[in-house]
Amino acid sequence: MNTLQISNANEFDVDDFILVGEIGDSNTEIFRVGTVNTSTGDLTLLTSAGAATTTTFAHAESTKVSIIPYNQIIFYWTAATGTIADETPTFSSATALTSHLDITPADLYEIYDDEVNSTGFGWFRYRNSVTSTHSQVSNPIPYAGFSLNTVATIFEDFDSLLNVKELNLVTLQDRFSWLNEALSSVKNKLNLTNTEYTVSVPQAITIVPGTAEYILPSDFSDLIEITDGLNTSSSTGNKIPFKRVSQILSSSENTTFYYLRGRYVGFSPTPTSSTTYYYRYRAKAVRLTSLSDYIDLPDGAFYTLKDFMLYRAFQKFKDLGTAGVYFKAFIDGMNIVMQSSVKRDANLDTWGISDSANV
Repeated sequence: MNTLQISNANEFDVDDFILVGEIGDSNTEIFRVGTVNTSTGDLTLLTSAGAATTTTFAHAESTKVSIIPYNQIIFYWTAATGTIADETPTFSSATALTSHLDITPADLYEIYDDEVNSTGFGWFRYRNSVTSTHSQVSNPIPYAGFSLNTVATIFEDFDSLLNVKELNLVTLQDRFSWLNEALSSVKNKLNLTNTEYTVSVPQAITIVPGTAEYILPSDFSDLIEITDGLNTSSSTGNKIPFKRVSQILSSSENTTFYYLRGRYVGFSPTPTSSTTYYYRYRAKAVRLTSLSDYIDLPDGAFYTLKDFMLYRAFQKFKDLGTAGVYFKAFIDGMNIVMQSSVKRDANLDTWGISDSANV
């Protein structure tokens, strides 16, 4: 048939692309809308090029019809840089592996086999062939496979410990939610013991005369130190001492102090001249949103994240006994990481009476 009759055609427009059925079903089809009759609910069907067409399969009365923004896909390749930047490679459209291909709705995934390149990164993005607009580019797909400390690998480890029935109860949203909760817990634990690992690079504050307070980054957690310069030949980088807000309010000293108020750092007395201060801080746990996100934790702490995810999963499955086993595994793993991550200096541990104790 070359016409579909739907229950409510008010949301459909000419040249919309529609999905008839569910992605992955063998009889699912994509069409371009030719005309819309809101009175009868009739949609005439076109190919992506605009030619009149008919359905290939018979569709039941209850078949779902959805508007989709894109009907085509294109694949790209970029080279590896050979540095740590490989973890967050930059997309380039310079090397397209394919032309714009029609999406195959009967398949769960669109697949392209690159027979030319064996290293680097693959990318894809969708396209609307009528408007020529593209979607955002995909996350990078490493040809060498995702490294151990990426979201994709942790999800694979997590999935491998569940059976088919259990996997059907876990959504992608569940996976990301549980993984981010686990990462937040790990970061909070390590932030208490491992300043050297989680501290930022020096951040500059441009001091404005008459302005006492300055906002800190949105991921600010703890402030490590503030100095009046960097350690260079022209600047000694002296530390600025800290005082609580209550102490600042009652202080009449001329020495410069800094204080914290929420996400603001303030200086007392209020600066009267332009200068630059520098600070280092520890950040809150970042939120993971893609399979290629790199999880930077010390001493293989990322291995324990799947245990927390399994703890949450078995709570959802109402199997509290197994949930407790995985929660204990998570805590035990964290304790091991904390023991090995507290100390990060270049000196050997020694035991004995300190020289300063001899009189």
